[in-house]
Amino acid sequence: VCMMMGTLFCNICDSAEELMEKTDKWTMPVLILFFVFSGAELDLSIFKTPIIILIGAVYVLFRALGKYVGAAASAKISGCAPSIVKYLGITLFPQAGVALGMSAIAGALLADGYIVRNIVLFGVLVYELFGPLLTKIALTKAGDIDAAGRVSARDLHLAKKFLHHKV
Repeated sequence: VCMMMGTLFCNICDSAEELMEKTDKWTMPVLILFFVFSGAELDLSIFKTPIIILIGAVYVLFRALGKYVGAAASAKISGCAPSIVKYLGITLFPQAGVALGMSAIAGALLADGYIVRNIVLFGVLVYELFGPLLTKIALTKAGDIDAAGRVSARDLHLAKKFLHHKV
C-alpha cells in the first residue's frame, strides 16, 4: 500500500519532488532503526541444535529456489525476453519487511514461534547481506542498469517530465 501510494503521488502530484527531497533526509534513519531492532531479536544460540541449522538452511535455499524457478517459469509463460527469464528470480531474493512482520506474529502466536521467528530473522540476514549484491549483478547482466551511469528511476522520471514540459 505504501509503495502504491508513493507511486501514485510521485506520478500525479506536482509537489512530489519537494516532498521526496524532504523525506529522503529521515527515511534512512528510520530504516536503520527498523533493521537494528529486528536484528536485535535474532538469538544465534538457537542455532546450536543441528536440526535448527538444517531447517534454516533448507528455508534459505528453498525460498531462493522457489523465487528463481517461479519467476523464470512465469516470465517464460508470459513470453518475456530471455534475460528476464534468466535474471528476474535473482532480483526477488532480498527479503525484509513483510517477512519480519509475519515472523513477529508467528513468534507471538505459535508454540514454536520463537524458532520460526529466529529462522526467518536468520534468513532475512542472509538475504539482505547477499540479495542486493546479487540483484545488482543480475540487473547489470540483464542490461537493465548501467553500473557506471547510476541514474535513479526518479531522476529519469523527472528528466522525462522536464522534457515533456519544454516541448
